[in-house]
Amino acid sequence: MWNLLVVEDESIVRVGLKYMMDWEKCGIRWKSEASNGEDALRAMETEDIHIVMTDIRMPGMDGLELAKRIRERYPEVQIVFLSSYDEFAYAKEALKLGAVDYLHKPTMDEDEIEQTLRKAVERLESAQTGKRNDAEADRNEYYLSLLDKYTFPQRRQDDGLNNELFQSGFRIVVFRKRDDAVQADGDSAELRFMSILYLIQEYVAKDWGGVVFHRGFREVIWIAPARAKSGEADSANSAEHGKYLEQLRQKVLELLHVALIYSSSPVYERISELPDAYMEALLHLPQHEQSDNLIVRKTKEFVDKHLFEDITLAKAAAAVHVSPGYLSRIFLKEIGENFSDYVIRNKLEYARKQLRETNRKIYEIAAEIGYTNPHYFSKLFKERLGKTPLEYRNQ
Repeated sequence: MWNLLVVEDESIVRVGLKYMMDWEKCGIRWKSEASNGEDALRAMETEDIHIVMTDIRMPGMDGLELAKRIRERYPEVQIVFLSSYDEFAYAKEALKLGAVDYLHKPTMDEDEIEQTLRKAVERLESAQTGKRNDAEADRNEYYLSLLDKYTFPQRRQDDGLNNELFQSGFRIVVFRKRDDAVQADGDSAELRFMSILYLIQEYVAKDWGGVVFHRGFREVIWIAPARAKSGEADSANSAEHGKYLEQLRQKVLELLHVALIYSSSPVYERISELPDAYMEALLHLPQHEQSDNLIVRKTKEFVDKHLFEDITLAKAAAAVHVSPGYLSRIFLKEIGENFSDYVIRNKLEYARKQLRETNRKIYEIAAEIGYTNPHYFSKLFKERLGKTPLEYRNQ
């Protein structure tokens, strides 16, 4: 039996969780509970705890800080986060801390909890035997061998590629990090790559299934069933599959702030055609994205839509689900000017058009694009365009 510690500041939630399911059928003993992070650490000093299920938001030491302390003192303990908040920042931090899963309290059910606990038990069992890393490396090498005609095994293992999910065929999808993607401070390249790999594995497992592995910490490879788990015919359509891949790419961007490029092969029917499918995906992998990438396009659309309002970098970043710092860097790199200059240039371009094509008063035009002080507007106009608004109209 593996011992469980539950950390939750609301006693009614702890009681409800305790009697929500049969813990022992998962091989788990409800060993201890605590109402805050400090009590949890004290309990771990006296009890042999293997799994900690902790709320994220608690008075005093929150769940994320508790997890960091546990990681330092008890690195083999598996952690499951509970939260009433569905926020990307928490999920991202949970991934970085190596959490087993991140459960949303208002919607989680017995099956979801059981699935998460079984995953925690699998990790513990693998760590206990000391074979986890070797097994993962062997599994990865095996799937890589399927992608080359010269290394394709004569006798295949029980690799999960003959199950009913693949009855309609398969695709190969290749993901790579953009060469110009901004590297987050403090993250090693390998750690960042593994975060991408794990996130893609979790994302596709829910809706599509298949096998996800990697080549040399450079590309993530997904052997994807031709149809989603729902079995709907539309999911086999290339356009629908493309929409799903774009949603996945955006999710990686939102959670990890990493921009990916990807390519998918057409549908193939026989597993022996894996090398051909892989080569097809590689041949169509974008070598250089257009400079006007998705983040910047969405930002431009936001500026166009809100041109008459007070547009800030923070508002634009929130609209496209990235941090202001990341948007500032990628915008400057892609467009060649910073965000505020781009907004000013577009506002003044609109003002120029109004000055040329209408008889509206200058202060009215200034006010429409957010400049309530006409003297400041005139000064800015002259600094940027070399003439005052009146001189421009009369030229």
